[in-house]
Amino acid sequence: MSHSSKGCLLGLLILAGSASAITVGPVKGKPVPGRPLEVNVPFAVDGPADRACASANVRYGNAFAPPSVLHVQGRGLKRNLLVTSRANVNEPTVTVNVRVGCGAKAVARRFVMPVTMAFAKGPQLIEPATTRQPAAIVPLKAVPRSADVKTPGEPLFPPAPAPESAPQESDAPKADASAMEELRKARTDAAAAVAQLEATRRELAAVLDVERRTSQTLINADHEVRDAKAEAAHMRLILKWVGAALALGAAGLVWLEFNRVLWKRRTSPAQAAQEPGGFPGMELQATCVPSPSSA
Repeated sequence: MSHSSKGCLLGLLILAGSASAITVGPVKGKPVPGRPLEVNVPFAVDGPADRACASANVRYGNAFAPPSVLHVQGRGLKRNLLVTSRANVNEPTVTVNVRVGCGAKAVARRFVMPVTMAFAKGPQLIEPATTRQPAAIVPLKAVPRSADVKTPGEPLFPPAPAPESAPQESDAPKADASAMEELRKARTDAAAAVAQLEATRRELAAVLDVERRTSQTLINADHEVRDAKAEAAHMRLILKWVGAALALGAAGLVWLEFNRVLWKRRTSPAQAAQEPGGFPGMELQATCVPSPSSA
C-alpha cells in the first residue's frame, strides 16, 4: 500500500514539474467591421530567459482569415502578443486561436469576440433615427450589453501600449508619393554607386596593367642580370685558363733557362782543360827539329 502511495505521489510530482508555467490573459482589443483585425494577448512566462514561441490563426465567422502577423512585445516575465490580420473584418464574430510556449510548456487559448456593428454603421443609424420610432433604438442598446457580458471586467496585466492607428485613406497618396520619391532617390544612389564602381574598376584595371608591365620589366632585367653574370663567369674562366697557360709557359721558360745555365757550368771546366797554353802546332814543330849542337 505504501509503495502504491509513493508511486502516486511521484507521478503527481512529475506532472507538477512538467506542468506549464505560462499564463495567458484575456484578449484586449475589439474587432471593427471594415477594418483589419488588431488585438493583444498578454501572457507571462516562468523566467526572463524563456523563449516565447507563439502561433495563432484567425477566423472571420466560419472561414479562416489570411495568415496573420505575430509580434511578441517585451522581454521580461510579462509579455504581450500582438495579432494582426490584413483582411478586413466582415463577419459578426471573430475567433482567435492562440498557442504560446515551446514544447511541453505550450498553452493554447481560444477567444471568440463579437463584432459590434454600431461602430461601423453608427452614422447610417443616426440619420433614420429622427424619422423612425424610438423602438428602433432598442437593438443599439442590446448590442453593448451583450459585449459587456462577454468582456472581462479587470485585465490580467497592465494594458500594452496602444498600436499605431492605420493610416487614413487620405494619407495614401502622400505615402505613395514619398515611396516613389524614395524609390527615385534609391535608383539615383544605385546609378551613382554603379558609376563609381565602374570608375574604380577602370582604375584597378590600369593599376593591374602597370603592375603587369612592371613585372615584365623586372623579369627582363632579371634575365639580363643573369646573362651578364653568366658572361662574367665565362670571362673569369677564360682569364683563369689564360693565366694558367701563361704561368705554365713562364715556368717552362724558367726551367729551360735553369737547364741552360747548369749545362754551361758543367761544360766550362772541360773546355778549359782541353785548351793549351800556346799554339799547339808550334810546339809540335819544336819537338821535331833537331838542334845544331846535336848535329
